[in-house]
Amino acid sequence: MDYNTLDWGLALLPMLAVLGLMVGLSWNASKAGIVGLGLAVGLAALRFGAGAEAIGYAQVKALILTVDVMIIIWAALLLYAIVDRAGALVVIADSLASLTSDTLIQVLLLGWVLASFLQGVGGFGVPVAITAPLLIGLGVPTVRAAVIPALGHSWAVTFGSLAASFAMLMNVTGLPGKDLAQAPAIMLGVLCYLVGFMGAHMLAGWRGVRRSAPYVLVVGTAMSAAQYIAAVNGLWTIGAISGGLAGLIVSVVWIRFSAPAKDQKQLTAEENRPHPPAPSPQAERGSQVGEPNPVSTDGMLVKAEEKSGKPKPSVRLAWSGYVILVMLALLLRGIAPVKEFLGQWAVEVDIPATITDRDWAVERDDDAGFGIPGHPGLVILYSSLVAYWLFRRAGLYEPGAEWAMIKRANKSAWKSGIGVFMMVAVAATMARAGMMQILADGLSEAVPGDLYAFIAPVIGALGAFVTGSNVNSNAVFGELQMNTASLLGLSTFAILGAQTAAAAVISVMSPAKVTVGCSTIGANEGEVMRWLLGYGMVMVLAVGIMTWIGVTVL
Repeated sequence: MDYNTLDWGLALLPMLAVLGLMVGLSWNASKAGIVGLGLAVGLAALRFGAGAEAIGYAQVKALILTVDVMIIIWAALLLYAIVDRAGALVVIADSLASLTSDTLIQVLLLGWVLASFLQGVGGFGVPVAITAPLLIGLGVPTVRAAVIPALGHSWAVTFGSLAASFAMLMNVTGLPGKDLAQAPAIMLGVLCYLVGFMGAHMLAGWRGVRRSAPYVLVVGTAMSAAQYIAAVNGLWTIGAISGGLAGLIVSVVWIRFSAPAKDQKQLTAEENRPHPPAPSPQAERGSQVGEPNPVSTDGMLVKAEEKSGKPKPSVRLAWSGYVILVMLALLLRGIAPVKEFLGQWAVEVDIPATITDRDWAVERDDDAGFGIPGHPGLVILYSSLVAYWLFRRAGLYEPGAEWAMIKRANKSAWKSGIGVFMMVAVAATMARAGMMQILADGLSEAVPGDLYAFIAPVIGALGAFVTGSNVNSNAVFGELQMNTASLLGLSTFAILGAQTAAAAVISVMSPAKVTVGCSTIGANEGEVMRWLLGYGMVMVLAVGIMTWIGVTVL
């Protein structure tokens, strides 16, 4: 497909519009996406020769990809609502914090290990919203209490939220998940160690890094290895969950068998100084559906029975919903005969081939869609229903809680879904019109092959920072990265690994995510953002170095 400099600039315009509107005018993904989609459709038709059929089929493809991912997101939000409404998250967090009196280990256990687990099962701001108030209760200053869990769970984003981000990357690239999972699993595994050390540094400087080294190395190995094993064996849906669970189990063993450090509670004068949090909206109006539990005047979470007199679950019951999820995922998606049997049923659509007036052809896409009984989102739904039954039987829900939980999940999912569809539709329209290929051609001619190893993670990070989502970054840039890697003769899997790994760690630093995290404890958003971006640049550079090794040495 022939093109000139003007074509390349126009092909880039829809993406620039989305990024510019979200950064410059603080528009959300849904609103900016409408403008981006309008530009993509207009340019596809008027400049790049795409007819009504090509543009229409692009929207069909976008809708299929969006529904596939949104089933996972909605089910994950529902499971979180069910568990949180029963008071299980408070019980889990309190039980973990009581395992040790070592403040540094307590902070890493909650802000790194538990936050990573929570990202695996829920995400969407949950890890910071839940753990930041707990860190405040341990005496951690507000800014640090926001930064530590934001960093701590960032490595788990791609395979977290039941792998919604990874599912989008698979969908837009059409590559098999088992092959695609290896590179990001390795990169994110390395970043797991890095964010653990960053959390210790944020709390207690280089002294904290040195003292936490044995714990971070042992627990980080358990978490990164568990996620890698799950992801490369087709269980990417529970990749981050597996990593978080492994980290929690190894942490318990570590705490029970390690000798207490002499200086375990010696923090700096600033760290020991009381830092009561500013009253949050949640604290003022009480716990409501969709909100974290309120904090009291000393920063500790108010337990369920203190708020309403209702019983709280036992530790075993509190964990039951997540244990059931792991068991069902292993059964329905980890056992080949069962997975193959369930794969007989699917929602499928045949999307015809198209060709533009400028001779850009897209082949026919047979059976575009997704399976039904064994869909990752439905596996989460099955787990949610069992967990609900157990909590209901224990008397942990008040009358009318069911509709409140469903309403909460629907509201959050609908808000996310519109933004996801818009981003996917922009990318799908550009791909069907040949605009993605033009951008890839231009990048391959302008950037030396080895250098692109450092450009790829920057592209992914920029997309996630602006849109606030690894899912959206993968939707917009996934195919572009794949095409550019192919033209440069680089490992497609390494470049796509860089795309989603960098997008994962930077997505938690987006303005939207920072606002959510700071709102629960009253932290200063600007100061939190400055700390996060400083650490974030180090992580993006680390991804670039790993990518360079992957495309030049290995």
